[in-house]
Amino acid sequence: MKIKSEEWLILGITPEGRTFRPSDWVERLCGTLAHYDQTGRWVYSDYAQPVIHEGQMGIRLQTALQNINPITYQFMMDFALNNRLIMTSTRKIIYLDEIIPSIVHAPLPKKYNQR
Repeated sequence: MKIKSEEWLILGITPEGRTFRPSDWVERLCGTLAHYDQTGRWVYSDYAQPVIHEGQMGIRLQTALQNINPITYQFMMDFALNNRLIMTSTRKIIYLDEIIPSIVHAPLPKKYNQR
């Protein structure tokens, strides 16, 4: 069985709990795929959208972007990895005929685990 993520959530915090700066990093990255619609409104792509998750700014990145625009997809993934941002897969497809590899998730810092 294999787990394949359909989308990633990239949060603007490091494993140490520090907020990533500059504060507009989400808009900058999502803006690479955004465009103006017919009314002149700025519209983000369905493949990379700004989100707020548990009070933290982040990006919801669709893995379908890898097939449509592989350079931009790889840039966003490398950006998250190079800056040590917390990433988690959000939606999954499970194939029952394959073996599941062990999955390691970086734990959120203590201050974000409190409810």
